[in-house]
Amino acid sequence: MRWGAFTKLREMAADSFQSTVSVATDPFLSALAERWREMQQAPAASPAGVGFRPAREAAEMRRLCRQASAVGAPPDAIARVWRSLCGDMLVNRGLKTVYVSGGDIAQSIEAARGYFGFAPAIVPLVDIRDALDRADQTQGVVSCVPWPEHAGIGQWWPMLNENRFRNLYIVAGWPNLPGSPSVAPKMAVIGRIGMESSGDDDTLATAHDDHYMAERLLGDLGFKADVVARARSLALIRISEFVSVDDRRIELARKAGLDGLRIVGVRPRP
Repeated sequence: MRWGAFTKLREMAADSFQSTVSVATDPFLSALAERWREMQQAPAASPAGVGFRPAREAAEMRRLCRQASAVGAPPDAIARVWRSLCGDMLVNRGLKTVYVSGGDIAQSIEAARGYFGFAPAIVPLVDIRDALDRADQTQGVVSCVPWPEHAGIGQWWPMLNENRFRNLYIVAGWPNLPGSPSVAPKMAVIGRIGMESSGDDDTLATAHDDHYMAERLLGDLGFKADVVARARSLALIRISEFVSVDDRRIELARKAGLDGLRIVGVRPRP
């Protein structure tokens, strides 16, 4: 090949990699950066010492994915970008370590990375109770453990009924997109984090249900509720709406016979 022809091919190849759109003028990237800045600057800090707003992050991710689909971009790729940005933001807002425990540890670490990206330190632990202890006792820490609806590896959830863990809540599940509201997540994010509604949520609760009346009693109060796991008399209940810990209907259900009913978590749906 003559030198002139080679030079022309090299110039054509270089041209093919040049950006055709300025990042500064791209409306989607500009909107993404602006929303990230707004959430990064939000002042709310949790009792865990982390400025973590999983409900807001989930609601924003839904919006970004809808916007991406409208312009032909893959929503799952946008979701991964958003979650990675949120992981960096959480480190800036106090997150020091994510402790991972339960199930196949390699898969659990991968799940934690899927939710938090590569900015936070991800540390595996053998015992789920140890992971809960770290989330409860250490500032700047959350834990990532198997989703409690799964048989076997998910059967740690009765620990949340212990007095020592009364300040811990499940605040998110992974994967959160792509996914289906009818399919339980693989992993739960848990910590001393306040629960908020993302606008489309399931709530998790525990109660003593010796007489198998939980679904009926909650239904009488207007809840669509399903018992999804049991450990002796203790039931794990999924409610198909966001329910705050101080919802007056919770106390009414206790008085109706659902002993020890307690909200333990929320799952922002995909």
